[in-house]
Amino acid sequence: MVFLFVAVLMQSIAAPDPSLDVFRIFLNDGRVLSSYGEPARVETDLVFVVSQGLKGGVEAHDLITVPVSKVDMERTLEYANALRVAKYGATRGEKEYQDFTADIARALGELEKSDDKDRRLGIAQVARRRLITWAENHYGYRAADLAQLTAMLGEVIVQLQAANGVAQFSLDFAANVAPPPAVPLLAGPTAAESVSMALAAASVTEVGVEKMALLASANRVVSAMPDAPEALRAEVARVLAEETAVETTYRTMLRTAYTRADLAVRQGRPATVRRVIQDVQARDAKLGYRRPNEMAAAMRRLQSELGLALDQRAALDRWARVKDQLMAYEVRVRSVLEGWSSQEAVLSAVRNGHRAGPGAVDSALRRFGELDRALSALRPPDELQDVHGVLRSAVLMARQGLLIGRRLSVAENRELEGNASAAMTGAEMLRARAMADLSTSLQPRRVR
Repeated sequence: MVFLFVAVLMQSIAAPDPSLDVFRIFLNDGRVLSSYGEPARVETDLVFVVSQGLKGGVEAHDLITVPVSKVDMERTLEYANALRVAKYGATRGEKEYQDFTADIARALGELEKSDDKDRRLGIAQVARRRLITWAENHYGYRAADLAQLTAMLGEVIVQLQAANGVAQFSLDFAANVAPPPAVPLLAGPTAAESVSMALAAASVTEVGVEKMALLASANRVVSAMPDAPEALRAEVARVLAEETAVETTYRTMLRTAYTRADLAVRQGRPATVRRVIQDVQARDAKLGYRRPNEMAAAMRRLQSELGLALDQRAALDRWARVKDQLMAYEVRVRSVLEGWSSQEAVLSAVRNGHRAGPGAVDSALRRFGELDRALSALRPPDELQDVHGVLRSAVLMARQGLLIGRRLSVAENRELEGNASAAMTGAEMLRARAMADLSTSLQPRRVR
């Protein structure tokens, strides 16, 4: 029995199918596409490369995305699996199979040589487990042969168990080695067939830029084919012209929509953005929903514009309610801060480290005390609370600088001069910032 097993083990297989580089995508409507290399599923899409033309001539390779909902995935996966098996067999499968079976044969040779019953049974059981798992880990390659060998080795194990006096056997020898489904591999497409398949792929993709690139490649390839059927040339030209017109229409429509939406956002008119969205949707329906991917992105962008328009409208409405309070505060603050400018000579002297007379410094201190009290008496609107706080900080910092300057009017001190100068510089910076923020706050907030 073991000798018969080894003879079967060393049998060879037939030559593989030569068409091994072209995967196939089976559509639900019965059409078949070709994929140069294995397709990849990305969420709800199938992504693959469409190859047109033949080697040695004009070729094109374009990435294409097709919704899984349009694909017969069961047939597509079965074909891909059958192709993987064939490709594995044509490259390294047979060598690895022969190496594996030779190793199994050597193990069984050791079984024949051994007189130890337990060792003979152990060798056979290990060999059987290896037979079961090998096909599973090698694309199901020669799974039918391995299933036959596993069954034969099971019989050997039963005989060895009987020889060991085992009266009852656990016959779990139905190996999990199933051959891949019998799927006939298709011949590689001709150049004309590759262009026809590209047209089919262009008709099912929902990505406009991929559709246009694929059709442009089809036109280039078919134009370089001297023996291309005239009907195919005419079909490529017709579809390309039609889709070019559709692409131009969609681009113009969306460009106009974005311009209108942008203006509406700046003016705070959400109703206009809503009309833009309705107009685009109506036009898309009239065009037959020819660019679903681009339209989905456009709707997301227009919905974002609608949100911005609503924000701008709210900002304008808020500003309309408080603008009188803002303007009134600005008038009062500017009159208060006129006193700051009146003391510029003293402030400049302290800032630049020059000595100012005690009388001038005292006068400036009294003036800034009045400014502080005036600002404290003001009640700014909520929108100007931060501005008001910065102004008060500027006045207080200037007073601090003047206090140091008064000490310097009596005696020089390098460290105090630096502190006074820093205080004055900081006060001026705070004042400038506050006035800039005030000027901005007097206008409605802009979202763009």
